[in-house]
Amino acid sequence: MGYADTDAIAEYAARRPALPFVTFVVLPDIALACIMALRPPFAIRVGASLLLLYAAFYATATYTTGTPVDDYSLGSTIFGNMVLNIMLLTWLTDPIKDFRYVKDPAPLTVRPLFKRIWYAFCIIRNYRLIGTNVQAANVPAPFKGTRSQFLLRRLRQLLVCMVSLDLVESWIHTHHHLYMPDTAHLHFAATPLGYLARSACIGAWLFMCYTMLKLSYIVCSMLAVATQIGNGDPEHWPDMFGTWSDAYTVRHLWGRAWHQNLRRHFSHWGKFTVRVLGIPRGTWLSSQVQIHVAFELSALLHCMGDLMIDRAHFGRSWAFFAANALAITLEDTIFALAKRAGLAPAGRPPLALRVLGYLWVFVWCTWSGPLYQGWMFESKVGLNDILPYSPTRSIILPALQRIAGNA
Repeated sequence: MGYADTDAIAEYAARRPALPFVTFVVLPDIALACIMALRPPFAIRVGASLLLLYAAFYATATYTTGTPVDDYSLGSTIFGNMVLNIMLLTWLTDPIKDFRYVKDPAPLTVRPLFKRIWYAFCIIRNYRLIGTNVQAANVPAPFKGTRSQFLLRRLRQLLVCMVSLDLVESWIHTHHHLYMPDTAHLHFAATPLGYLARSACIGAWLFMCYTMLKLSYIVCSMLAVATQIGNGDPEHWPDMFGTWSDAYTVRHLWGRAWHQNLRRHFSHWGKFTVRVLGIPRGTWLSSQVQIHVAFELSALLHCMGDLMIDRAHFGRSWAFFAANALAITLEDTIFALAKRAGLAPAGRPPLALRVLGYLWVFVWCTWSGPLYQGWMFESKVGLNDILPYSPTRSIILPALQRIAGNA
């Protein structure tokens, strides 16, 4: 499904009514902010939260944006986050009482009602809780410089991301047959070279997902800092992703290199689960329980995207996230045994071990990636284009074809 496949897009959109954006996206966040600011008794908070949760699931299962890729993106990033926010901010925490801004440490509870509502809305959208006393761990260092320097840096990042995304998307667009589950295996020989070629395809798709997320964040940060609407302080817009040199284990890949937008949910629910189960904090078992809770929450968020594509797809994202949790448990078990045997190095591993770690993470990603990517193409999500216009396909490739034809 590319630019020209308008009939297939129209057929998909006709299956369900269009999503009433204000009713199911804007108003629920306002309602959640009001609940947080008013701080009603717990029973009332739970009752109101159940209504909001019902609305989120109802909207996800009933309406459409018109294309599979937009449905998956909206279902996971908006409605998935909405579900996690509702549960965290009404069940497990009292944000107006528990959270505060480091540069303005006065309790939010003493603010006027409308100010509390505004702060509550900011907390909902401040995914990593930047600048608060509960900021997510492993967030990159804040930007130190002027607004102009920040915007110039972001502009460079924006241009690099747009060019990169256009190039990789153009390649995937013209090679869908290498990604479709029913045809992909026919194009890769059962040899080391075939494995590397298949890995390169998976890598291109993963890079596209990474670039798409980074591009969206860059645009939001530039708008906020340029307009000063909402949070326009450059220090409150650190880079979305961490340092990729830290990704020498699967745990570090997810916990340090990847974004930390969901970590507030993972941290609170992981600690809550360990406490309920009576598992001593700081133990190996406590760590594993928290890891699996984190990936189950991430799976739930992405399964909301599954649901918005089609009810029949609900749960298909789960296998990928469950598998990554198991991979981390395997890693941690090996490291625990090595430490017990006195073989584990203290601190950051030496370069040779990190290189082996990078190879392991590469192999793991190329094996586990199809668990997520395969059904994306089967459900038509991967066949949609992300960018509305492609200079590579509209200008560069036709020009190269004309040059080749005249040669």
